[in-house]
Amino acid sequence: MSPAAASHRLGQLLGMSVVSATGTTLGKVSDVRVRAPSGTTGYGGLTVDGLVVAQHDTGSLLGYDRRSQQGPSLVRAIVAYLYRNAGYTPWSDVRTVDWDERQVLLNTDSLEELAEP
Repeated sequence: MSPAAASHRLGQLLGMSVVSATGTTLGKVSDVRVRAPSGTTGYGGLTVDGLVVAQHDTGSLLGYDRRSQQGPSLVRAIVAYLYRNAGYTPWSDVRTVDWDERQVLLNTDSLEELAEP
């Protein structure tokens, strides 16, 4: 199988470095946001919507980036502090994924503010 035809899992994106168009490392992939076409149920037809990027690789945001009233307030405050510099990049801004170097290369120089989807 040629490298271009190789398949990969979304989970392999987690922890990859995210590099801007000018070569600056913006952080690491912390989460992958997917979207289902309207009217569908289950996992069929999911498409990647974008990537959550954080400065460090501490793991998942545990859903605290999705709802403002998620979980206990102390845990919410700790997660908010740890991810205060996290950002989002839509999949359309991804130029390429270098699976061997474990890098996501962007067409842009900055991340969008991380907001509830």
